[in-house]
Amino acid sequence: MILPQGKRRFSLTLPILGYALLDVAGMVAFAVGLAYLAGKEPLFFRNFPTTTGEALLSTIAGLGLMLWAAARILRETLNQVPTQDSTEQQ
Repeated sequence: MILPQGKRRFSLTLPILGYALLDVAGMVAFAVGLAYLAGKEPLFFRNFPTTTGEALLSTIAGLGLMLWAAARILRETLNQVPTQDSTEQQ
């Protein structure tokens, strides 16, 4: 497939895949904690969370993990973009 000038597909690398899996884990932790806080019933796991403290910790940790993983994914994809100097030499 021929892409227009200046457009480039990003390749899926092992670090990006790993960060994406951590992002999904963060989403699950965030959803589990938030669902318990909203309805006082566990979402996916029967015995977790059982207290409001566990739900808050799960929500905060999940949000932090999502933000960290998303930032790492962006960093990895930006590393694949050629610099201005390398495009001028071609």
